[in-house]
Amino acid sequence: MQELTQEQKNVITVLTAKMVELGLKARPLTQVSVGPIVTVYRFFPEGSTKVSQIESLSQDFAVVLGAEDIIAKRMPGESAVGVFVPNKTRQDVKWFNLCTIDKTKYKIGLLLGIDYLGKTVIEDLPSLPHLLIAGSTGGGKSTLLNSLIGSTILNYDKADVELVLCDIKEGVEFSQFSKAPHLRSLIATSVDMTHIRMDELIDEMNRRYQLYAKDNVKNITEYNAKRQGSTTRLPYVALIIDEFADLLSDKRVVEDPEKGFKDNGDMRTSRAGEIASRKLSKLASKARASGIHLILATQRPSAKLLEGDIKSNFPARLAFRLPSQTDSRVVLDTGGAEHLLTRGDMLFINPNRPGLVRIHAPFCTASDVQAAIDFALQRR
Repeated sequence: MQELTQEQKNVITVLTAKMVELGLKARPLTQVSVGPIVTVYRFFPEGSTKVSQIESLSQDFAVVLGAEDIIAKRMPGESAVGVFVPNKTRQDVKWFNLCTIDKTKYKIGLLLGIDYLGKTVIEDLPSLPHLLIAGSTGGGKSTLLNSLIGSTILNYDKADVELVLCDIKEGVEFSQFSKAPHLRSLIATSVDMTHIRMDELIDEMNRRYQLYAKDNVKNITEYNAKRQGSTTRLPYVALIIDEFADLLSDKRVVEDPEKGFKDNGDMRTSRAGEIASRKLSKLASKARASGIHLILATQRPSAKLLEGDIKSNFPARLAFRLPSQTDSRVVLDTGGAEHLLTRGDMLFINPNRPGLVRIHAPFCTASDVQAAIDFALQRR
């Protein structure tokens, strides 16, 4: 049986007393998980107490413990509700301690960070098959993107993975990767350039499907299996767009080739954002088998922008701290992101596993990125 410290016993006593005060009943379990960032205390609801009632007490728990913020969520695969309490002393999560990925195990390994127990979390992008990231300023979104791109450059050859980077808002977020050998094209720094990159990938997707038809295969895995050691193998492609909300909210009226021409010979028009949404939906829904996968990131996860095909084609979603429970529900279909800590704390929903996972993103510095690029250039 786990021996609890006096501090842990005090936390359990305070949390239990608060629930009793509010008319709820829950039995504390002896299993307490101490991680580098948070400690998880488990409670089993008893009597008429519902899981949702305990989950709704995050702010009450934070007040009585004097904590920055607290999340209470049912633990996936367990008969308990976990109360995640920030540690008074937190360990740094450094990218260079985690950045090695076994590329024989992951086709495009995404280094997300560590879980609440300190275990490294790596997900294979093709199995997701796309990823949506949302988070307010200062939450850690940019640092995570650096981690994902940097670890790809470090661990994979250009023949394995190519990158298409689009930074719409500032045009400088991805500038540090400009000399990386994995870039399929120049980094897009505007909405118009991003449209060009999407058009190029749609053409590449169609080209690959024509190759598959000639070779009588269904996807990139079968196609490459016939070409082991050959230069004709196809690389996976990751399209990463930062602040894609600006892309979808573009209200400019432009010519729309898919709508054809009017009677007077003029081409019909649409809003640029609608055209962008259509292109993203086409890639997200059809490009998986071709080996093209998407990572979209934004600070503004509004329901209007994520409605319809965009959200349905991105079952894997990751949220850093968001301003409200409404924003959290838009991204994760549940609350919780509004109670996250700052600087890399996030919740991840994986379509291949039940429940939410709390992850802490590693801090990837500019020198880390440069070291990864230098290593990749030498490897060539």
